[in-house]
Amino acid sequence: MPLFRRQPEPKGYRPTENEVKDAAARLNAGSHHAAYDLTLHSGDRKQETAMRILGATVQDPE
Repeated sequence: MPLFRRQPEPKGYRPTENEVKDAAARLNAGSHHAAYDLTLHSGDRKQETAMRILGATVQDPE
């Protein structure tokens, strides 16, 4: 039994920062479609992508 077991690389697409920001902007505007589509396209990285989008939706108070 090995001490460290390597996990296989997750399959799927890792969206760029610009794609995440665009989806977050659309989510802030009231449309969830871009975020939903980007998350579905991410494959095994769905949770990571959803958290990146939600993190990008936080706006600084002015």
